[in-house]
Amino acid sequence: MTTYREIKGLKVPYLDADPPSASASTQEAQVWYNSTTGKLRAFVAYDTWATTASMSTTATDRAGFGTQTAAVAACGYTGTATTGVVTTEEYNGSGWAAGGDMGTARYAAGHGGTSTAGIVFGGYTNAYKDETETYDGSSWTETTDLPAAKAWLGSCGTTTAALGFGGSPGPAQRNQTEEFDGTSWTEGGNLNNARQQLTGCGIQTAALTAGGSGPSAKSETYNGTAWTEGNDINTGRYEGGCFGLQTAAVLASGKNTAVTAVVEAYDGTSWTETTDVSTARELSAPAGSPFSSGLIAGGTTTAKVAVTEEYSHSIVTFTPAAWATGGNLGTARYTLEGAGTQTAGLVWAGFTNSTTLTADTEEYNGSAWAEQNNLNTARSYSTGCGTQTAGLATGGSSTAPPATVTGNTEEYDGTNWTESGDLNTARFMSGGLGTQTAGLVFGGNAPLVAITEEYNGSSWTESGDLNTARGMTRGAGTQTAGLGVAGYHDPETFGAIVESYDGSSWTEIADLSVGRQNHGAAGTTTATLAFGGYVGPPGYITTTEQFDGSAWATAPAMPAARGHLASLGTKALALGAGGTPPITNATIEFTGETSAAEASDISFD
Repeated sequence: MTTYREIKGLKVPYLDADPPSASASTQEAQVWYNSTTGKLRAFVAYDTWATTASMSTTATDRAGFGTQTAAVAACGYTGTATTGVVTTEEYNGSGWAAGGDMGTARYAAGHGGTSTAGIVFGGYTNAYKDETETYDGSSWTETTDLPAAKAWLGSCGTTTAALGFGGSPGPAQRNQTEEFDGTSWTEGGNLNNARQQLTGCGIQTAALTAGGSGPSAKSETYNGTAWTEGNDINTGRYEGGCFGLQTAAVLASGKNTAVTAVVEAYDGTSWTETTDVSTARELSAPAGSPFSSGLIAGGTTTAKVAVTEEYSHSIVTFTPAAWATGGNLGTARYTLEGAGTQTAGLVWAGFTNSTTLTADTEEYNGSAWAEQNNLNTARSYSTGCGTQTAGLATGGSSTAPPATVTGNTEEYDGTNWTESGDLNTARFMSGGLGTQTAGLVFGGNAPLVAITEEYNGSSWTESGDLNTARGMTRGAGTQTAGLGVAGYHDPETFGAIVESYDGSSWTEIADLSVGRQNHGAAGTTTATLAFGGYVGPPGYITTTEQFDGSAWATAPAMPAARGHLASLGTKALALGAGGTPPITNATIEFTGETSAAEASDISFD
């Protein structure tokens, strides 16, 4: 007997609004009827690529392995000459940081494994290489050499079950396969099509290769004993980036007659073209898990690039972190200071030219700046903290050069500035953090000092000194959990030193990758952003770094190089205003990565 459900089908939720934006692919294909719009709706997965933080070094032909949130790019070459390097970079899902150096410089090497158990073998620099090295997440160890030196080979697997196939030991292209068991290499089944510059993914007993020199459109699968030719890829190419498994893989970019942006997905039987990468390239470093997520980093367009792109097959669309332009200041200036948030910001003082100081104060509402009542004492290189309605300005240089250093402190109530207790040690170019009733000032030039002082809402009290005296430094966090970020140790040293403050003493922690002064900083001790600044010749930089409480990694670069700017906000929503060179009124806003899933209409047409 036929039931009602068999006649009518499954029950679909009847809603007057879409459910909240999904956060996981487990909600893929969730269906409902929206009575307000009169539409049947669902969460549908898409293939997307998003540009995220670039590698620290512009490099190409690197060995890549790991996952989208824990990847490694090793060796490669960086200069105009094709000379291999030993450098390693690690990716944590948002930015890159330096890893341990390899023992053998090379590029065009085979690779496989994870970020804490990786393997690189073969390669080239001045000669073909047979060396094999394994990575434990911090250092490389040389192990058994390949039976024969070669480069531009396909590869996949793990440190105890790696696979290398094809490649070139000279003019001839190889079809040989070598298997590694963690101790020794042995010969496996030959490829059906000898080639070099091919890609690979999967595991030793279920591998996949595609493309190669020619350019080739061939793809083959390996079962641990023999290779079987499968369906061709749609766009023949070589030097592409491949990640995933034998039954769920992605082949990204590469070169045909020119670099291509074409991406193809493999389901174990056939290749289907999907969403293109944003930056077409060859010789990128790939990493990723089966089909749903991965990345390619670096490579060559017409020149070497450091660009990283993340792939996702998901109902969730990721918008990567990025800088954008905000509303201009009313008064262009540099050596100004700021406090507050990206949507409720406050800046004051600074130089409007090389000799003219200003006491101008401006408030930001997230889109535009409005002039407010001036500071009582015009100054440059002051230190600040607090909010738009409870700001604190202290120290600085109170006259144009030659400077007169001040310890003057003023409090802002959202309308007016009122003088309060002076610093015990007058200074300028110091770092500051905290609130109007619990502020902290450290370092500075009076001359160069390590002195730290705490503010209680009316007076300053000296606390534990910095371990390294410095000036032109920046702070982030609170009076009991703060960071002192970079700054100069002497006129010739642009430091990368970072120290954490626990309410009484400072402890040196992880250094920035790039030492700097006159930069911007925002956030907390476990979520910090450092951006721009001056590094000595060649000058100002766009470099942005982010801190997660243990290590610094790259973040998207600023739109233009600058220093001596006001900085405020959080790691996810930071703001930089003013600065030089040249003296500017420009505002830039940083937004961290966000994600959302948008529902799609189901059409029966």
